[in-house]
Amino acid sequence: MDYRFKYLLRRVFRQADRFTLYNLSPLLIYIVGLLVLIIGFLSLEEPTMIRLLYSLTGFMATVWIFSMVILNKNDAYVKDSILKVNYIPLYLRILPAMIYQTIIFIIFLTLYSAVTGLFVDDWLLNIYTFIYYISLGLILTIPFTMLFLGVSMRLNTNKINILLFAIVLIVVPIFYLPEQLPGWLLNLLSLNPFYYVINGIQNNTISQAWSLNRLPYDVLYFTQVFILYLWMFEAYNKMKIQLYNNKDSMPKS
Repeated sequence: MDYRFKYLLRRVFRQADRFTLYNLSPLLIYIVGLLVLIIGFLSLEEPTMIRLLYSLTGFMATVWIFSMVILNKNDAYVKDSILKVNYIPLYLRILPAMIYQTIIFIIFLTLYSAVTGLFVDDWLLNIYTFIYYISLGLILTIPFTMLFLGVSMRLNTNKINILLFAIVLIVVPIFYLPEQLPGWLLNLLSLNPFYYVINGIQNNTISQAWSLNRLPYDVLYFTQVFILYLWMFEAYNKMKIQLYNNKDSMPKS
């Protein structure tokens, strides 16, 4: 078995060995969300239940994407392991957190839909749309992890994590429905790739699967991602050398 694959497999299932609180925080949030959903469904009418599921799904999708970026930043600074004669490549450091957090997110989002199916007739989660938007989220996380790493090498990002999370919550449809926004504002928010991914996961959770009507938004999304990856490939080599040569193995708290 290739030593890189062995390392990846080992780190995926040992995420809580280091940065335990950070790595387990999303899991705890998902559990609380599941309890809120169950309690809400026991006391709310069906339309309100669907609205609760929509908002809760958007919040958890935001936690999923944001937590991957934060945890990837932490793992990128760790230099205590060596594969053969070289330090672990930067791309291999960030994959375990992404895989682990995505597995946990998929499990709990499936549980959310399963709980909904107990209270709502003919409830269905489109698995292909679900996998599609999960894949888009993973694709988007990688360049933003690199961008966050670049910023963290110059600023203490730990002090602004909560502020950044609050901003992300505001610009994605969690506490409001897109239909409630003015047309110009909705078009502006649609330019945000995080909006497209999170809204796609939300819509699928309430039985609105991907359709050809969303194709123009897909084209816009992949154009944005293409530009981000052009920057990332340019910055990757320089950034990994800076991380390897950084005298501080971890960013300051």
